[in-house]
Amino acid sequence: MADYRIRLATESDLETCVAIATDAFHIYTKERRREHLQQLIPDGNVLLAEECSKVLGYASFLTDWFNSTFLKLVVVDPVARRRNVASALIETIARDHCPSRRFFSSTEADNLPSIAMHEKLGFKPSGFLDNLPQPERELFYFRKVR
Repeated sequence: MADYRIRLATESDLETCVAIATDAFHIYTKERRREHLQQLIPDGNVLLAEECSKVLGYASFLTDWFNSTFLKLVVVDPVARRRNVASALIETIARDHCPSRRFFSSTEADNLPSIAMHEKLGFKPSGFLDNLPQPERELFYFRKVR
């Protein structure tokens, strides 16, 4: 059983989440991550995992993406990896934040750890999107929930 808890992020979590994301994703600036989170936290679209008041990771999502839920981003602090934090965040979204029965996600097509995690969680490949501002094409996943 996990020794961390999942909860909704609040404004007071903003800078901690920005720091974790900036360390994990160098492609986006700290300001871009802050803007992303500032838009989603007030709407209840960011969950975080914490242990003893330390944020281990977070997941952001939309519930109005083509009348479906879309997992925008999952970030886990490198020191907390391999503890099923990302899986727990995703499963909490699937259980508590999917008003429709459709749950989508995506990852770069060469991100083998993310691909393995999606498959382990029951996501099925749904297609590719090319021509994004990244070196690899994006692989989209779908999962029916409930």
